[in-house]
Amino acid sequence: MKRLPRSVEGLRGLRAARWIRESTERQTDRFGPDAQREQQDRAIERWGLADTGRTWQVAHSGRTIASTAQFADMLAAAGVEYDVLLVGYVSRFARDLRTAVNARHELHQAGAALLFCDERVLSSDEDAWEHWAREAVEAEAYSRRLAKRVREGYEAKFRRLGDQGGQAPLGFRRVGGDRRLEVDPDTIAVPVAAFERYATGAVSYAEVGEALGLEAGSVREILRNPVYNGWVRRYRRSAVEERKPAPWRDAPPVSDELWERVQELRARRTRTSGPRAAGRPRPLLSGLLRCSCDAAIHSNGTHRDEPMIIHRGPGCERWGDRLTYPSGIYEDAIAAQLTGITIDDADVAALVRMLSTPPATPVRGRVSHERRRRDLALAHADGKLTDEEYLEARRQLDRETEAPAVHETIDAAAVVRWVRDLPRLWEYADPDQRRELVNLVYDRIVIEGTRFVEVVPTPYAMARGLPALLPDRVRGWNGEPRRVRPTTINHPRIVIPVRGRRQLLAAMRSGRAS
Repeated sequence: MKRLPRSVEGLRGLRAARWIRESTERQTDRFGPDAQREQQDRAIERWGLADTGRTWQVAHSGRTIASTAQFADMLAAAGVEYDVLLVGYVSRFARDLRTAVNARHELHQAGAALLFCDERVLSSDEDAWEHWAREAVEAEAYSRRLAKRVREGYEAKFRRLGDQGGQAPLGFRRVGGDRRLEVDPDTIAVPVAAFERYATGAVSYAEVGEALGLEAGSVREILRNPVYNGWVRRYRRSAVEERKPAPWRDAPPVSDELWERVQELRARRTRTSGPRAAGRPRPLLSGLLRCSCDAAIHSNGTHRDEPMIIHRGPGCERWGDRLTYPSGIYEDAIAAQLTGITIDDADVAALVRMLSTPPATPVRGRVSHERRRRDLALAHADGKLTDEEYLEARRQLDRETEAPAVHETIDAAAVVRWVRDLPRLWEYADPDQRRELVNLVYDRIVIEGTRFVEVVPTPYAMARGLPALLPDRVRGWNGEPRRVRPTTINHPRIVIPVRGRRQLLAAMRSGRAS
């Protein structure tokens, strides 16, 4: 570990990078970042630092800043690209005490220090440690006090005016001195059309969004928001929803009949066997698990407070008598494989040679084409497509499959950085972000009971050689449910075969993409 400067007088000649944070995109468009840069410029001039030009600028809440890719990238570059991280104000670094303390430790381990320019506090100065700790505590305390005041304000407005607060949903606007919510006649037709289209039963969120110029996620939020049916709501800290009739309840934009029809369709299309408990994230491997008999594996809610998965196809001899297992068996193993990627100097050189050579046979999304063929056949069988429409769609799909793939230019250095940062990204990621990482690498995971038969990488992962770096043996499950598993047990290693691993290893050794 590099020797850290003991005071601000020891900063001369060290490499400096900048950290700039505002809570929202709107704030970054104002003067906050300029004020932070001025503080940093003064510090560079005052103590003779070498400005590397490296800057991380992010618009994100200080309470959850550790979950961002910029924060992980900043930590990964410590000691490599810079020696001192300049932060204009203590509160602009983070408003979470644990994040601040952990980041200070990791930066010091990597050979870098934090400098809060306004207070002239250096994290590696032992004489200033108490000052630094008080500032970090106060940053979180202020955020908590502010959140409490805002929450109390929304609660009072809800009790007095029956207004749910927050940003006006599409189709509504805020008017008057008290900024009360009301229907916007100029835009309400769009969300109403979303309800009407979805109520036909033949379209999805994506199809509704495509027709109306909305994202699929936005359509989903519209269809689940009772404000269109004449109800305002707020959530208490325990996530309990409280509703009140809105002023437009007597003539809501979406009638009771239309609202009930849409909610019935949404519930019918939910893939889980029951409603997900409040606050519980979607399973990490949602939509990825399949049996080797080609039956899909689904989440089956919980059993004795433990998430479970179930084989819902016909009786499968490959699973034996038991068709339900704790989902943690598979999630733990896949997480261990994904974060267990290692890459040494020899791997880096081989990967760079392979990625710099145009592939002789471009990797195609064969799995996605197979799924699209199957979806077309099902639509034809259900009468949603005529014979002519089905045949034309099949011909078009076959033409896409046969068309030569465009060779993608891949930045080998970026792949190497991503692989090396993956364990750190995983550590700071929230459940949704972890699921995105898994879906980036894995297209399908084939299992038989508790045994992994094969994992199929995505074309994205194959094109970057990632399957060659995935370990095929990881620490696995000991055969007992989590709730009774001893915490000190030495988990056995299990095998997770990766499709294309041998092919990519050979390509890396030969230096030619396959």
